[in-house]
Amino acid sequence: MDKKLFFKNYSVLLFSFIISMATYGFALTNYSLTVDSESPAFSDYSMGLGRWGTNLIRYRIFEGHLPYFTLLLGLIFLSLTAVELSKIFKLKGISSFIFCALFLTLPQHAYQLAFTMQADAVPIGFFFSILGVTLFIKNIDNIKKPISLVLLIISSLFILFGIAVYQALIFMPVVTYLVYFFINLSNPDFKFKTEIIKLLKFAVLMIISIILYYISVKMFCPPVEGGYLSSYTSGNTNDRFVDFYNLWVDNIRGNFYYGNKTFVFSSLACIALITSIIIEKKNILLKILCLLALFILPFFISFFITNGSHPPRLYVSSGIIYAFIITYTIKVFKKEYFQPLLFGVLLIIIANIYFITNLFYSNYKIFHHDLEVAKKIDNTILNKYPEFNPNLHYVYFYGSLPQSNHDKLKIPNSDVFGGSLFCWDGGNNWRIINFFRYNDVAYYKFLDNKEAFDEVKDSIPSMPIWPSPESVKKINNVVVVKIGDTKGTPLPFE
Repeated sequence: MDKKLFFKNYSVLLFSFIISMATYGFALTNYSLTVDSESPAFSDYSMGLGRWGTNLIRYRIFEGHLPYFTLLLGLIFLSLTAVELSKIFKLKGISSFIFCALFLTLPQHAYQLAFTMQADAVPIGFFFSILGVTLFIKNIDNIKKPISLVLLIISSLFILFGIAVYQALIFMPVVTYLVYFFINLSNPDFKFKTEIIKLLKFAVLMIISIILYYISVKMFCPPVEGGYLSSYTSGNTNDRFVDFYNLWVDNIRGNFYYGNKTFVFSSLACIALITSIIIEKKNILLKILCLLALFILPFFISFFITNGSHPPRLYVSSGIIYAFIITYTIKVFKKEYFQPLLFGVLLIIIANIYFITNLFYSNYKIFHHDLEVAKKIDNTILNKYPEFNPNLHYVYFYGSLPQSNHDKLKIPNSDVFGGSLFCWDGGNNWRIINFFRYNDVAYYKFLDNKEAFDEVKDSIPSMPIWPSPESVKKINNVVVVKIGDTKGTPLPFE
């Protein structure tokens, strides 16, 4: 009996972890540094963005990120999240396995996990957000009991922590509870008034969590960096509704980013599900409205973005909808078409693993290309100037490598997976020098001296660009490396 109980409780978790390892096996065993992960974790890491939860995990607990371990820890918590979601949605047997496999292999997760500096923090935020929903569901009916009240407070704090890790995670508990509400609409003992009251109480819980998060930011964080967060709303649009509709359609069709192709199967499954709902003739309007809300909410954050940048990593709750809709539809029709539907799911999972592996392989090639460039630049500096001392001489990178250097390695619509540290921000000295340091190529001195910069700036326009040996030139105590014709990100004193 003990063995049966163990198998029942942990087989889905073990399966989920194995699926995660298979999906991200290449990424785990072939480390490649991605944009934003080159910078060391300082005491104020992410605090300026209001993400004190990420700071707690990244700096306070782990003191930076580690190849393999950081992603592995993220996969463990992502697997725990998948299992917890399957419990909330009351999925049993083969349905729970299907849900977890689909949730874990959706390539959208890869766009978060690619950022090594938060590859564990965001899945931990996932897990606590969903755990907050679990505590709410289990205790809201006994709110008068002291222990239930305490657990509801903890529920709010868990959701607050998720938001403090990554603000977009606010959609995770909302979408999860809406799915839970949708499932309850099919219960024989469904009571409209009771469930609506619970829904309103959950809305109150979310509002409390948001208020507490706002207070926590005021208490722990410096003024939030408007330059980063407000940049998403810095553009202008004549018709925001039309722009959002077009973006939404691209997403549900699977045409928005590389690896998004299989999302269309959840859209098709939704059509089949609506047909079943109409035939069933029970709470038709409420169910259809729920489905519509569920398909809009994961992408709704883009409605407020006007600068034209809609990175796939923002759609954190899309995996819940994707996995649930397909699984629930199979559950409805499984008696008649179980075997072909199961085979179809297997093909979808294989396709997802292919897309994710290809994304990380592309990133791996770009990383090693950058690493070779870095080694060649360092060799050129040392060969031309044997007297060069990284403790005494500054190194200044002007411009960025032409995008043509990486075009053959980049996958279209792959966002950060196509990012080179020698191209990002049009050439960013802080990023480039940290790239050299992190990979133990060289430990250059960052140019933070205005007088030294003024001595070299007029000599740069006449220099050729890399890989010409003359693109590296020592002027007084500054070594200039011209890797592009257009000046990149300004230095701190500019």
